[in-house]
Amino acid sequence: MPADESREAAYPIIGPVEEGTDLLDRKLLAYFKALGPDYAKLIGFRFARPVDEVRARLEHLEALGLVERVEGRIVKYYHRRVKAVKHRNHTYYQLTREGDHFLRRHPTEPPPITHPKR
Repeated sequence: MPADESREAAYPIIGPVEEGTDLLDRKLLAYFKALGPDYAKLIGFRFARPVDEVRARLEHLEALGLVERVEGRIVKYYHRRVKAVKHRNHTYYQLTREGDHFLRRHPTEPPPITHPKR
């Protein structure tokens, strides 16, 4: 099965495809650039998308070399516009240098961020 068919089976393609990414993939990259590392469950909540779809998209972006898994047990990230350090309990992803260059070629605004209600 070609890569495009397996990708379509994992989640729907949204908007025009640019270098193997659709609009939602590019918004994920812009999200990482704006807020730093994050994990699939929270991203799914903030994007109002199923967690399985977000995981599939993150794995696709990782295969393209645009995001990478965060190594180590401590994560530096932004929380409510303040830099924070957290002991991680999830698999966090962050933008790679190639992902940053990709966003320069394909400027995309991050989506409005909604914060989980506690």
